[in-house]
Amino acid sequence: MKPIKLVISAFGPYADRVEIDFDRFEKRSLFLIAGDTGSGKTTIFDAICYALYGKTSGEYRDEKVMRSDYAANSTETYVEFYFEHQGKSYHVRRSPAYERPSKRGDGTVSQKEQAIFYEEGKKPEEGISHVSEMVRELLHIDIKQFKQIAMI
Repeated sequence: MKPIKLVISAFGPYADRVEIDFDRFEKRSLFLIAGDTGSGKTTIFDAICYALYGKTSGEYRDEKVMRSDYAANSTETYVEFYFEHQGKSYHVRRSPAYERPSKRGDGTVSQKEQAIFYEEGKKPEEGISHVSEMVRELLHIDIKQFKQIAMI
C-alpha cells in the first residue's frame, strides 16, 4: 500500500481541515514523520488507522472521542485517506459519531458514525463494519498487523 493523501478535519488536536500530501515523497518507499512531543505525529497514525479500520492506533485513544476540542461547532469531523494498492487507487472516508449543533433551532444533534470505501472504477460501498472488512480483504492484514508494519 502506498499512501497518497490524508485529509483530517476536527480530528484530535487538529481543529480545522488539514491535508497531508504523501505523494510529494515521489517514489521513495520509506519516509519518517518527525516532530516535537505533542505536535500531532501520533494523530496522523490514528487518522490513517481510523480511516482504514475504524479504530485508532493506540490503546489509550478511543475513536469515540477523537473530535477536536478546538474545532468550531460548525466544522465537520472526518478522515479521508487516499492510497494505491497493487496498481489501483482507493479512498476511504470515515466520520466518528459526535454531537453537533442543530441546523434548525437550539440544541444538539447526534451525528452518526459513517464509513465509505471508494475503489477506482467501482460504486462506493458504505457501512462501518463492511468498509473495515473490505480493507482487511484488500490489504490481507488486520489493524494489529497494520500497526506493527506501519508504526515502528
